[in-house]
Amino acid sequence: MHHGSVTLYETLLGFVAAVALGALAAAIIVVFPKLADIIMPLLLIAQIVPKVAIAPILLIWLGYGLAPKIFVAFLVAFFPIVINTASGLAAVERELLDLARSLEATRWQIFWKFRVPSALPLLFDGMKISVTLAVIGAVIAEFVGGNEGLGVLIIIANQELDTALAFASLFLMSAGGLVLYALIEASERVLIPWNSAASGQILGDHR
Repeated sequence: MHHGSVTLYETLLGFVAAVALGALAAAIIVVFPKLADIIMPLLLIAQIVPKVAIAPILLIWLGYGLAPKIFVAFLVAFFPIVINTASGLAAVERELLDLARSLEATRWQIFWKFRVPSALPLLFDGMKISVTLAVIGAVIAEFVGGNEGLGVLIIIANQELDTALAFASLFLMSAGGLVLYALIEASERVLIPWNSAASGQILGDHR
């Protein structure tokens, strides 16, 4: 259980940081479009670089504690949050924006009254993707250089040819990801119930 709690802690911190900074980056991209030409290429580069390749570098910079594992979890979770949130913020109908401007609404009033509600459904979609990726990122970092966590437990199981331990570790990893996904889905139903109802209707139409 100790190894599982370590991986969960790394995952949660990386995920929370990804949501906070990812939403902020998305807001900057949408509110200040000229900055998007600078920010987006950097985000793409960060996303394309294999996280397994940079994990050893992070270990050199940040040491063998929790910091590099949290940072890798953050990196893999960050991009879906930015893309989904930016898409939602930019998805407001032009007619609504024109109406708000005709009523002399400020840029920030438009942002909070129109763009944020528009972005919430896609933000939650991004969070569902990101939280599962954060689990994978934390375990990958533990593979590269850790002394505790599910990634370390899997390595030990492989070295000792202990298939029961390996499968138990994989089960805990999967279960943790599923629980976090379910918690986000439950939060979505409470905070934006109209989106959950619409999603259920769409799924029902395809059955």
